[in-house]
Order: sequence, then C-alpha cells, then structure tokens
Amino acid sequence: MDAHSLRVLEFDRVIAMLVECTSCSLGREFALQLEPLPFPETVLRRLQETREARLLRDQFGGMPLGGIHNLRETLERARIGTCLTGMELVRTRGTVEAARRMRQHLLNRRDVVPILAEMAGNIPVAPLFESRVEGALAETGEVKDSASPELARVRATRKQLQGRLSDRLQAIISSEQYRTYIQDSVITLREGRYCIPVKAEYARAFGGLVHDSSSSGATVFMEPASVVELGNELKQLALREEQEIDRILRELSSMVAGHYAELVKMLSILGHMDVIHAKAVLAERMQAVEPALNRRGIFRLFDARHPLLGDNVVPIDIEVGDRFTTLLITGPNTGGKTVTLKTLGLLTVMTLAGMQIPAGRDSEIAIVDQVWADIGDEQDIRQSLSTFSAHLTNIVRILRDVTGNALVLMDEIGAGTDPAEGAALARAILDRFLEQNTRVVASTHYGELKEYAYSRAGVENSSVEFNRETLAPTYRVLLGVPGSSNALYIAARLGLDQELIDNARGHISHRELETGKLLEQIEESRRRTAKAEREAHVARAAAVKARDEYEKRVSQIADVQRTVKQQAQDEAREIVRRTAVKADNILQELQKLNKGSRKGNSVKQRLTNLQVDAVRSLAPSPPPEEEMLPFDAGHIFKKGDHVRITTLNLDGSLTSDPKDGVVAVQIGVMRATLPVKQLRPLKATEVKEELKGSKGIAQKSGASEIALRKAMQIAPELMLRALRAEEAQMLLDKYLDDAYTAGLKQARIVHGKGTGALRRIVHETLAGHPSVAEFGVAAERDGGDGATVVKFRE
Repeated sequence: MDAHSLRVLEFDRVIAMLVECTSCSLGREFALQLEPLPFPETVLRRLQETREARLLRDQFGGMPLGGIHNLRETLERARIGTCLTGMELVRTRGTVEAARRMRQHLLNRRDVVPILAEMAGNIPVAPLFESRVEGALAETGEVKDSASPELARVRATRKQLQGRLSDRLQAIISSEQYRTYIQDSVITLREGRYCIPVKAEYARAFGGLVHDSSSSGATVFMEPASVVELGNELKQLALREEQEIDRILRELSSMVAGHYAELVKMLSILGHMDVIHAKAVLAERMQAVEPALNRRGIFRLFDARHPLLGDNVVPIDIEVGDRFTTLLITGPNTGGKTVTLKTLGLLTVMTLAGMQIPAGRDSEIAIVDQVWADIGDEQDIRQSLSTFSAHLTNIVRILRDVTGNALVLMDEIGAGTDPAEGAALARAILDRFLEQNTRVVASTHYGELKEYAYSRAGVENSSVEFNRETLAPTYRVLLGVPGSSNALYIAARLGLDQELIDNARGHISHRELETGKLLEQIEESRRRTAKAEREAHVARAAAVKARDEYEKRVSQIADVQRTVKQQAQDEAREIVRRTAVKADNILQELQKLNKGSRKGNSVKQRLTNLQVDAVRSLAPSPPPEEEMLPFDAGHIFKKGDHVRITTLNLDGSLTSDPKDGVVAVQIGVMRATLPVKQLRPLKATEVKEELKGSKGIAQKSGASEIALRKAMQIAPELMLRALRAEEAQMLLDKYLDDAYTAGLKQARIVHGKGTGALRRIVHETLAGHPSVAEFGVAAERDGGDGATVVKFRE
C-alpha cells in the first residue's frame, strides 16, 4: 500500500488505538508493524481471526495473555553464548509457561475457534526447561539450594561456619578482657570479612587484621586473630558457591540457546495472538462489525462512522463500484466531503488489515490491490492546506502507478487554478480512470463536473446535505443528487445587502441560474423521497415484526394443544392396558379354579373385544370431509358460528365477529384467537353430531378421570396386622389388583410376627398371584419378619 496515502488517511492513528488495546510489549511491537495487504486469502484469514477472538471474549473471557515478556534481546544473548541472569531466566520460564497455557486454552476450544486453535497448535512447548528453571530459581531470580547437590552442600557448610564465627565474635565482644579496646559492641562486614570496631590506639593490643578505618581515624575495623582462619574458610566457600551458581546459570542459558528457534517461533505466535486479541477489544470499543468482502470492486457502506471522530460523528451511507465506478461529491465547504472520502478510505485499509469497521452489518468492502488518497499535504479533517501543485504531484504519481483493481480518493479535484482549466483537467483525469475501470470517489465544486456526471456513463453525482434553515450541514451523503454551494442564499441569511446579492446574481448566466434551480428542485425532491422511504421502511419492519410474533404465538398455542391432547390419549390408553392386564389376571385365577371350563375363554374374548373398542374410541378420528363445507374466501364468519380449526382438528364456536383477519374461538373450556384462514364452517348436521360426540367424550373422560384418581390413591403399604385370615385374604387380593393397575413398582405388606400364620397366608397368596414378580422379608429397618416387600411385574 502507498505509504503517503496511509498517512493522509491517518491509518497510523488507528494503529495507535490498536496499540493501546494490546496486553504486553511484544504485542505492541507487532501491532506497530501491522499493515493492510491486498491478498484475498490473507484478508479473509485475518478477519476470521478477529471474529474468533471476539467470540472467545464473549463466551470465555478472551485469551490468557498474562505473563508474556518480550524476550528478543534475551534470546539473542543466549544464542551468542552469554550467561543469562537469574531474572532473565525467570522471565523466559514465565513466557514459556504462558505460551503453554495459551496453547491448551485454545486447543480445548478448537470447535469454537478453529483458526486460533490451529495457531496455538504450532506453539512449541519446553516442559523440561520449564521444570528445570522452576526447580533451580526463585521468582526473584535467586538460585535455590535445590538447584544442585553441590550448591546445597556448600551453603549448608557455609551456614555452619558462619554460626561458629558469629559465636566467637560475640564471645569477644562480651569479654571483659576486650571491653576497653572495643569502640562499639557490634559485628560489621568489611571487604567480605567479619570485623569488630576497635579504638585505633588499642589496635596492636587487640590483635588481628585491619580491613578498614573510620573517616576520622579514631576507629579501625579489625578481624580478630582467633577468627582469621574461619574467615578464610568462609571466603573459600563463598567463592565455591559463586562458581556453582555461575555453572547452574550457564547450564540454564545453554538450554535457552538450544531452544532458540522454537522460542523465537513461540514469541512470533504470541505477538500475533496479542494483536488479534487487541483487534477484538478495539472492535468492541468502536461497536464495529465484519464487512462482507467481494472481488468485484463494489463498496457499500451503511451507517459508516469515522473511527477517529468519537461518538458524536454522523453516520454516512456511500457506495461505488456496482452501478457506477466513479462518484462525484459536491456541496458547501465544511459539509463533510473530506470526512466522507477519509471514512471510505480508512475503513477499506482497516478491512485489509483484518480489522472490523464501525459501520452497519450490511456493509461491503472490495478487496483491492491499491488504495490511493490525494487529500493535500498535511491536510486533516478540520483544515485544508492543499495547493494545486501538491494535488497535481500526487495525481501524476497515481496515474503512473495505478492499476484497475484500485480505489482512488481525490479531494477538490482540479482545484487551486483557473476554474475552466481545472474543470477540463479534472474531466480528462476522470476519463483516464474510467478507461482503466478504477474505482474513484472525488469531491469538487465545479458545476461542469456535475453536468459531466449526467452525460458520462459510469459516473454518478452525489452531495453532502445542507440544512438551509439552520445554515449547517447535516453530513449526510445523498446519492444521485448534485449539491450546490448555497453561497448567495447563505449570504442573504447572514444579512448581506439584497442589492449586492441581486448584483451578484446578475453576473451569473441565465443558463447557470436555471441549472441551479433545477438542481435545487431535484435535491429537495430527493430529500422528501428519502424521508418517505425511511418512514416506509420503519413501518414495514414494525409490521413484519408484529406478524412474525403473532404467527409464532399461534404456532405455540397449536403445539400446546396437540401436546395436551396427545398426553390425555396416552394416559387413557395406559389405563385401558392396565385394566386389560387386571382382567387377564382374574381370568387366570378363574381358569385355575375351573379347569376345562369354556366360560373362561368366552369371557376373555369378550374382554379382548372390549379392549379393542376402547382403544379405537380413543384414537383421533379424521375430519369427515363429506360433512365439511369447502373453503370460500368470500365466506363471512360471524359471532355464534360453529367452525372447525383445520390445523388442530378441533371444533369450536366464534365468540365475536372477525377483525383484521383473526377471530376469538371457544374450544371447550379454552378460548383462543386464531386466523380466519385456519377455520372452516360446519354444517348444521355436523354441529349436532359434534355436540353428541362432545357429550359422549366428556362422559368417557369423566369416567377415566375417576378411575385414574382412584388408582392414584393407592398407598404403597397395606396393614393386615390383627386381622382374621379371611379378612386379610380378601383385602390382600383387592390391594394387589389395585396396586398393579395403579402402576406401583413395589409395596410393603405389614402382617406382624405373632404365630406366623398370617405371614404364611400372605406368602402363599403372593406366590400364586400373576402380578407379583418377587417378594421377600423386609429389611430390619422396614419391619423385619413382621413385613413383606412385594415387587410387581412390568
């Protein structure tokens, strides 16, 4: 991309905003290197990375970016054989650990963020280095005693010697023999040796080595002769400790050098991850979206906002590249023409850099090879400092290097020179871009270019809207309508003498005046049309939303009704099935008592027929087509009509007259509001049959409900204690039948212990009952020998 154009579009300020969203210095370094690229595969992948990063933030809180350090200098020092410090190694281990966390975090979510997980899978891991540094170094960079056996031994020996040395020095300080010689009763360290401050005049009498003296010379710091040997040993141990620490640090530094290539690759991936996360954070702050991409040179921006103008910026709509390849923007100064150019250019390069843009969701950006911007030297959004020479220099460079797949933005094309020559030069430049099929958006004040747009295929006029009542621009872009400078109108509103204005108007040709008036009429007509279109769009959206909500509720009601009806039928069938099983059990007992009797088979056949009839009666019957009137779009329903709801296969009556295509329908005890198109009128004969059917169904439903309520009152326990054998036998038989019909899985029969006679009767009955799957003595907590637990068959 052209560096001058990127600077003019202020892409560097967007990068500065991105840098603020990074989490570490490594990410900031990579963010500063970000630039737009024209390769479709790269742009698509970059945008998908940003999309996945936003999804990751929404669902999982983002990426674990803590603990990452920029190790570039550290790795380079290790590569050339330099011994790293403890803190450098600790930071290296922390970054390796953070990379491992990042890798696992994204791999665990590969179904949600496949591209980021693919990147994470390429992050190298170094578990041996990580564990070795963790075991050898503290978080402060100090080498631990556990770093090596030799270091642990040396430090232990040194600690013992320090204790012995301290004891001897303390004894000297406390001794009456040396009290006169000692200046202060303290132990101090001089040149790595433990000393006692002694009065200078007693130095010879005290005995030992002088290592330092005070500034006045009155005090000398002496190592007593009795501890010199211990001091020498301690010094040797300190040197051995330093040597072992240096060996350990060099060993760890060698491990870093051995993983140099992997660690460089790890830093590269982590830096890119931080930039991707920063793009997601910036997109959230700007309320940005991912635009649709195309390779056809089409740009469509809806509700686009310049990212550098804050929250008060007015959104704009602009398009180029589909119906026309060149767009001319006209209108008064400070009306927003330059902002429009910069918004289009900046959002395009942001997209090519893989960033989401502050615009509407239907916005579309073309992937182009080049983005050129001629908006003057050092020009910003608020002030124009461009000159004709600066414009022309840029245009010459653009014409020399531009390709067909490019976006060219030109502010005040042809300005800064004689208007006639400037307009002619602008037309020639635009013709050249048209021949190359380059996408061009240019602003101008020249009336000749407005006419040029009408006469040249592929060129379209547009303008920035101006409110003539408030004398202020609205910053809205109106496609298809050329703008005017409104200079004379503004002058009159601001109080300029009318005679001067009339005199100025007299210098304008009649043709120019007529053209200006025509353009004003077109602009006003376009403004009214756009307003009506917006209002119609809002009304249509509200109507569609209301219709969708209504249809959704109707569908929900139908679903609930079908579900309730199906549940009622299923429960009724279950009751019939259990009743049939109970009848089979009774027949089995009759056959045991009356073997060879033919009545049992006859009764069974009758019960089977009864079961079949009951199931058939519960099945929903299809609507009798021959009894239903054909649908008539002209039929007028009224309150009291009997109708059939075709979507539910239910009948009801209207409780009101239809209104707006819907009507209230009474369906049994339920009332619903349904579309008229779902209703069919019933014949009088069908209404009578339906009433009879409804009564019969109600009676059947009532009987079933009573039976079901009675069955559900069966307790899971039967008390037989203290009853006579005949009473217990009768109650037990009835209870077993009712419990099985009610669907109990198991029950407890309490018969007591006593003589055991009642328990024997219970067990004999259970052993021969067809509904019983198994039984046995209850657990001790449930009654032990005084109760029996029964489990019923499925």
